[in-house]
Amino acid sequence: MSRRRERTAETVVSVTSAQPGRSEDLDSRIVRYAWMMSIRIVCFVLAVVTPSPWRWMFVVAAVFLPYFAVVLANAHRTTKVSGADPFVAPERPALEAHHVVITPPNPDRENDTEK
Repeated sequence: MSRRRERTAETVVSVTSAQPGRSEDLDSRIVRYAWMMSIRIVCFVLAVVTPSPWRWMFVVAAVFLPYFAVVLANAHRTTKVSGADPFVAPERPALEAHHVVITPPNPDRENDTEK
């Protein structure tokens, strides 16, 4: 069974609103069903070792518990992962505006410097 690691110290940026995978859902169903069947085994053991009035209660629980275990294990999980907040990039500093004045060459001045 796969286990998800949750990291609390890191900032996670979500790029999708997809729900958890089917394998994770299947893992949780298997765990729920196994817990219910372990309770059923305990009910059988208690039905053997307890006195008569309690014995029948444990027998009834052991008989009907598999039905509830299957129904609860196959119940579709209604918990949905909420969509993440959109990522907002931090503001970047703007470049300072430099006013550059470009003057075209003056042909008269070139002649003046040669003289």
